[in-house]
Amino acid sequence: MSSRFKREHWLDLGARLLTEEGPAALTIERLTTAAQRTRGSFYHHFGDRDAFLRALMGRWREQEVDVARQSSAPEREAQSWPGLMRESLGDADFRLEREIRRLAASEPLVREILDEVDRARIEGAACIIAHMRPDLKDPLSLAFVLHCALVGGQWLLQGPDDPRIAAILNIAHRLVDLEEKERALAEG
Repeated sequence: MSSRFKREHWLDLGARLLTEEGPAALTIERLTTAAQRTRGSFYHHFGDRDAFLRALMGRWREQEVDVARQSSAPEREAQSWPGLMRESLGDADFRLEREIRRLAASEPLVREILDEVDRARIEGAACIIAHMRPDLKDPLSLAFVLHCALVGGQWLLQGPDDPRIAAILNIAHRLVDLEEKERALAEG
């Protein structure tokens, strides 16, 4: 173990504990015990638990929103849209996101960040769908439905290796004509 436990180490630990043990693991006591550090070390980086949650969720938001915005940038080339659609449909960490949603039920600051991430993902997917399916009148609604399926799957499926995921993704791909667009680009 390094002699200095940095801010990033605390955030990595928080994400791991949240994923593995759920929201109850995000107490200062549990964090300091898992880090084998003192409360003073924790308070050196974060003024209190809320500051820690804000930093943890802020880092997650940056990662997720940046990915959503970059993937749906309008200047993307047509060949990249199918790959981006595949990524947007199946790239979430099931366990972490499920636990973030559980945490959001009791922590308003987490709820606010989760809402922002959900909006960015839906808007990003709608942008991709609009490019791939210009015939659709309402790509935002389709993106919303696909996002609902993703979020629901986090609760109903056993995990990222659940064999039903392939069937669900196949249906999502058909809704946006993904295979047809990939074939057309390959023949192209």
